Amino acid sequence: MRVKKWALAVLILSGFIVGCSSHDSEATAESSSKQSEASKVSTSSKSESKPLAIGQIYSTKKADPNIAYKMANKHVKFYRSLKEFGTGGGVYSYYQMEKGGIFGITQVITATRGIYYHVVEYTSGGFNQKGHADNLGYVKASDLKRFSTIKSKWHYARKRPYYVANPNSHRIWNSPVSTVHYAHVTHVLDRLTTVQLYATSELIKYNGQHYVYLETANGRKLGWVRKSKKTLIAGKYRNVARQLLKVKKGERLLSQKQAKQSTGNRIGVNDSLSLQQRAYVVKKGKQIVRVLIVGMDNRPTKITFSNGKAIKVVSYTYRRKAWKSTTNAKKLRTHFTADHEYLSVDSAKTYFYAKQSKKLVRVETDGYDGFASVTVYRNGHVSFATLIEKRVITYPYDDFK
Repeated sequence: MRVKKWALAVLILSGFIVGCSSHDSEATAESSSKQSEASKVSTSSKSESKPLAIGQIYSTKKADPNIAYKMANKHVKFYRSLKEFGTGGGVYSYYQMEKGGIFGITQVITATRGIYYHVVEYTSGGFNQKGHADNLGYVKASDLKRFSTIKSKWHYARKRPYYVANPNSHRIWNSPVSTVHYAHVTHVLDRLTTVQLYATSELIKYNGQHYVYLETANGRKLGWVRKSKKTLIAGKYRNVARQLLKVKKGERLLSQKQAKQSTGNRIGVNDSLSLQQRAYVVKKGKQIVRVLIVGMDNRPTKITFSNGKAIKVVSYTYRRKAWKSTTNAKKLRTHFTADHEYLSVDSAKTYFYAKQSKKLVRVETDGYDGFASVTVYRNGHVSFATLIEKRVITYPYDDFK
């Protein structure tokens, strides 16, 4: 009886072990099958990934972005990337948005279906010297054509002398705007208003604008400035006091200049904030008979006095031509304003003081980025001030020396 029970137990145990082995084999087989299927799916997805619309890329070469191009037709489309090239959702820009634009190429891509360009748009960085051109993505090579940004350029056999009229109507650039892929201001004219400058080269842009390349008398290279009568005066520099004050026998001339630190050593986008204002005082004995003030925008104001009272004011243009004047006794007791009614330029305000005041006259230049003043006292002392608006963006003068 015991033998039968023992044999039955062995038989049951054997069946249990066989069952477990069979189950493990099935699990292993199932796992292997899943891995095989996953491998097939992975291989299948790779083989089914979409190829580039431009085909296989054979080569990618760098290009000079300062060689200019324009669009060749009205169907041009710029794509964000080569992967999105030819897709509706990949369009970054198109003809109507970029009409009239000038472009540079940074890469030339040669592929199965043709040649393609990576494009940037010519940009003016203004006072931002470390910026870069705007990226426009990729375009077919056949959609762009070469374009010359400069019609002509030549060097002078002899340097041509100039000096500054309006220091903030134009700046000094590394290259005229839209002639290189990224143009920016390299210098300003604020502290070059009493310096003899020389032009060594000239060019004409595609739009007909003339630019001259300037340097100082000692050969310091500056850059390109728009050739404009508003900005530059042709010829040898003329001392403004000698030109406008006409000091007579028995009179003596005293001159003072604003300290550099007093200007704040900042560059403004709209004004000549770092310009050092100047005051020229003509005395006859102990009496001040004439005063000439050159304000923040480089325009002179001349005031004539008799027995300590102002009798005439003349405001001049940037080219030192008489512009506005008054002999009105009422205005000469309070203030006189010289400004343009329709032009966005700084205004010059002249304030007068009573005889009992230690102050004689104050000339204030009101700009957009700030304002400045020159105060002349009856004893001949002069004080200068330049105040910059806190809300405006300015730049360190040291970056534009």
